[in-house]
Amino acid sequence: MRYENLSRSAGLKKWVTAAVAADYGDSQALWVPPRVPFALGIAVGSASLHNRSGAAVSCGLGARFPVGIWQAGTVTAAGVYTADTADAQDADTGDLVLHDRTDSGSGILIGSEVPFNIVDIIQSVAGDQTTPVLLVEYWNGAAWTDLVAVCLIADALNGGSVPRENVICFPQPSDWAVGGTGTGVPSTTYNLRLRQTTSGAGTANPLASQAFIGHAKMLLEALGDNGVSALIRDHEYIFPRSCEALFPLFSVANRGNAVEADVRAY
Repeated sequence: MRYENLSRSAGLKKWVTAAVAADYGDSQALWVPPRVPFALGIAVGSASLHNRSGAAVSCGLGARFPVGIWQAGTVTAAGVYTADTADAQDADTGDLVLHDRTDSGSGILIGSEVPFNIVDIIQSVAGDQTTPVLLVEYWNGAAWTDLVAVCLIADALNGGSVPRENVICFPQPSDWAVGGTGTGVPSTTYNLRLRQTTSGAGTANPLASQAFIGHAKMLLEALGDNGVSALIRDHEYIFPRSCEALFPLFSVANRGNAVEADVRAY
């Protein structure tokens, strides 16, 4: 299949969307592969990313997973998981609790049939907990292991102005195993816990309206303002077949951010 050359703004968003999206973000996608007569994969021959945000950014390309292959819910500090997939995936405002203010160390758990390395959370209520600390943990087969120190992007899930788009992007662990300890934790998916510890409960839980997950490639850290990253190699960048839509990724949103890419289905 021949390449399609795309050249456009990344939009006023970091990855999928800066607001809840009833169409699950397709209207803001860089490219959506054909889905008939069957779903095809995403291959990128080359790409360039132009940072015009006014600050240094982390950037790349990220492809979104469909809702059918992942689930999500709340998790307590003691590790009790309660499924709430519908609220994580729909566009209803503020129906996913990101942290229970009465339970320091609580948060959400996302489980996918396929490993992933990027999460997008559309937050609608800020939360006012005292000194919140974010934990981003995967299961390595023996223990929950924190990834915050190696995250390319780790936006806070508490405080600040809302609504806003929070991105968590990390190198995909090579030892990620399915399952994990805890009551009710899914045993057949690759699970990621996004928890917060606090020293004060505050008066309002941080809430989200919608979440997205996927697979990011061509990741670059600290691209300077007005810098351009050219991503070219002998072989294509192949995204997992599970991906259904391609988006540019910039850690600082700006309509001036631009992307050019040669994309085809495979």
